[in-house]
Amino acid sequence: MKKQRKRRKLQTPSDDVRNRILDAAAELVAEGGFPALRMDDLARRAGIAVGTFYLYFEGKDDLFVQLVIGYTDRLLERFHEADLQDGTVTERLARRFDRYLDFVDENRAGFLYFRDSGAVDTTGGRLSAWALKVHAADTQPLLEEGMATGEIREQDAELLAHAVVGLLQHIVGVWLDDPDSMSRDRIRRFLDGFIAFGMQPRSRTAGDGRR
Repeated sequence: MKKQRKRRKLQTPSDDVRNRILDAAAELVAEGGFPALRMDDLARRAGIAVGTFYLYFEGKDDLFVQLVIGYTDRLLERFHEADLQDGTVTERLARRFDRYLDFVDENRAGFLYFRDSGAVDTTGGRLSAWALKVHAADTQPLLEEGMATGEIREQDAELLAHAVVGLLQHIVGVWLDDPDSMSRDRIRRFLDGFIAFGMQPRSRTAGDGRR
């Protein structure tokens, strides 16, 4: 088994400076993509010296990992806000899909770079595998609730959570690669059908007027 890379101990005397660096990096990634990000541009945008950057981050790969962690936390917050609204499990799951599409649309350049560079090694293993695991773990309790209420067909909830998250990541990648080939509405119709025919009990779909 490949050993996980250990992150060196960094000096982080100011949370404010660290957050300024991350905010500046997010802005620059949105403007020109992560590969084009230059340390001098980042330092200028964050109002720091270039050397100060390395007190907080090991380098560009480490910065990218920390950005993805921050993006993941914010996306999960949107999911949890959506879950607070009334509705069935399948309705809440559909709202999560909408929040995911909104978030990806707002962070197109960063998402595509993440998809193409997710093999970056981190202290938690490969970045793409870590992100998938985090999202799947957050989705699994909702799926288990749906199985308990009979809204979702009984199956392996952990594998289903991984399948749902993996499917979303793949579809939005295709969408962002070639936005003219498919619309957001088309994706949402597919996801609605996936819930109805791929997850709900067969007796429910059979009585849903789709004979």
